[in-house]
Parts: sequence; structure tokens; C-alpha cells
Amino acid sequence: MSVSELKLEIINKVTSISDEQILEDIIRLINQESILAQTYKLTQEERNAVQKGLQDVADGNLHSSESAKNMLEEWLKK
Repeated sequence: MSVSELKLEIINKVTSISDEQILEDIIRLINQESILAQTYKLTQEERNAVQKGLQDVADGNLHSSESAKNMLEEWLKK
């Protein structure tokens, strides 16, 4: 089924619905999808941080989960 055929089928089904709660649920779902479809644009600072993280991985600068947990606990004590 093509996209236009699916849209037409959805329109036909929605126009037959009289339950307000179901219609509200449908609009909430549609609105949620449009929010998720938006692309997040990284700032230059965020791009730099990602690049630094990738370089750290490439250089072998890694910590185990346990080590990272211990470092975080120490940092939170300060």
C-alpha cells in the first residue's frame, strides 16, 4: 500500500470515529511523532565534545563501568 493510500485510509477511519477520547489519543500520537521527527542540531561545543570522546576511544582512554562508577562517587563526595 502506498503512502497516499495509507493516508486516505487513515482519514476515512478517523472521520468515522465519534469517541472524543480516541480522537484526543490520535492527535496526541500524531503530535508526538512530529516532535520525534525533528532533528536535533549539535552546537559546535557539542560537536567538539563528541569528537574528543571519539578520539579518546581511538586512543584507548577508556574506563570500565565499575571504574567510572567509583570516579563518580568520589567526585560527588567533594
